[in-house]
Amino acid sequence: MKYLKSLFFIILVFLPLSHFAQSKNDIIKNIKKLMLENYIFLHKAKETNKHLDHLITTNHFEKIENPRDFARALSKEMQKITKDKHLNIVPPRQGRQTSNNSDFISRHLTNLVRFRSGGFGKIDLLEDNIGYVELKGFRREDIPKVDDIMNYLSTADAIIIDLRNNGGGSTLGSYWSSYFLKENTALSGSYERRTDTKTEIKTTSVKGNQRLSMPIFILTSNRTFSAAEAFSYDLQSRKRVTIVGETTGGGAHPVNYMRLPKGYGIMMPYARSISPVTNSNWEGTGVIPDVKTNKENALEKAKELAKVAAKKYREQPFETLKRILEKDNITRADEDKILALFQLLLKRKHLEDFVINDLGYSYEDNDKIETACIIFKLNLKLFPQSPNAHDSYAGILVKNGNKKEAIEHYKQAVLLAEKQNDRRLEMFKNNLSKIQVKSK
Repeated sequence: MKYLKSLFFIILVFLPLSHFAQSKNDIIKNIKKLMLENYIFLHKAKETNKHLDHLITTNHFEKIENPRDFARALSKEMQKITKDKHLNIVPPRQGRQTSNNSDFISRHLTNLVRFRSGGFGKIDLLEDNIGYVELKGFRREDIPKVDDIMNYLSTADAIIIDLRNNGGGSTLGSYWSSYFLKENTALSGSYERRTDTKTEIKTTSVKGNQRLSMPIFILTSNRTFSAAEAFSYDLQSRKRVTIVGETTGGGAHPVNYMRLPKGYGIMMPYARSISPVTNSNWEGTGVIPDVKTNKENALEKAKELAKVAAKKYREQPFETLKRILEKDNITRADEDKILALFQLLLKRKHLEDFVINDLGYSYEDNDKIETACIIFKLNLKLFPQSPNAHDSYAGILVKNGNKKEAIEHYKQAVLLAEKQNDRRLEMFKNNLSKIQVKSK
């Protein structure tokens, strides 16, 4: 009888341990199957499975009792072989703890604020007209906010995008890229071994104005990971940004969550990212910055670089415009260039319509009548519904001796002013009356 009691005691002690050990083996068995079926690199899957077999044989996980510790240890061992930071075992969820209503409401309000702010941190317009956006994560729900932010920064001459604390997320980066690259530009796609299929990703149309030549700077750290790296890598590979900071974490492959026994799960990279520019990716190596500095100094360094780049971006079109306008003989091709520069500067909000008009009067006051005539003519082309544009062009036509055409534009100025209830209507009428009197 005493023997039976001892035996019963031994069974009670070791049965749970044996059951947990068997559960671990079942989990690993399922992992091995999923690795062979889904993991991006078959040879790495086989090598990892061989390593797991060895760990089971040597009872490597025997003393681990906490599920979180087991998941962490298993992830670590698998990453030793794959070097893949995306490959992780997820432990079972812990049971929900009871809480009173006030705790629930407080927690809900905190989560609500976090959800509504999304992945965005600070958004500002810094000194020297430099835009700044802090992106803490990429969420699909935040796509509409991108348009609002880019509209807010519409007058910026350079933009700094801070990804130093961005661990990735969804495909939000492809929409951000659409503001900085031409539509239908190929971004990093993927190849899935299990289905032998390729997925292409391209930039799309945006609701705001693109910034195809504006200086863009991206801040990175060793915490910048996954989708944040894809965004950085794609723009860097097309020489569209300057990356400042530290080499990123090096996680390139898309992942899926797959269920395992006993409530465990595995985050499994199922496809390989492929850049259409480099035909490679940043897995394991990270995105290497153009300007290397530690993450603490990255913002200040980017500000220095952005200040110079913003000044050049802002002033270069004006310098080109000045060179053309100062020519003794402005050709038709020159006029096309002037019009394109006006359109560019208006789009960038570096010019308003009245500024172009004032520029025309400036050349007229300096007896550059032909140049003034070209400016007023192009201003009218840009703003055909502006009474003032018609009136100004009519004035320079009078000085050029073309009174007949001038009268037509004075009449159009009056007509448009009447329709628009323009406060300068009487002035336009007087100008028309004067030229009509002189023409009799």
